[in-house]
Amino acid sequence: MKYLKTMIFMISMLLILNLISTILYYFNIISSNVNTILKYIIFIVTFISSGIYIGRRSNKRGFIEGLKISIITIILFFLISIIFGYKINIMQIIYYLICMIIIVFGSVIGINFKKVKK
Repeated sequence: MKYLKTMIFMISMLLILNLISTILYYFNIISSNVNTILKYIIFIVTFISSGIYIGRRSNKRGFIEGLKISIITIILFFLISIIFGYKINIMQIIYYLICMIIIVFGSVIGINFKKVKK
């Protein structure tokens, strides 16, 4: 159940932040270069916050929990790529590996931010 909540959190955060970025770009508030940089920032912030989210909810071994959620994310992205007919190339594999590293890093951080129960 915690993996489903994390995936919903991650997907909704990606959709909302990308929608805001798209609206800003559509109305020429930000340029194309800024939009490209903003997409990378959204990517990093979303995956780190998702890792922190799963890390805070796990009891121990944030690294393993982050690895689990990152594998689920990569499988989901891979299936979406296949459904929409994208060919898997080396850049996509590097993208997936970076995604995995960022989520695992976020979960290691999240395990250290656990609330102390009194």
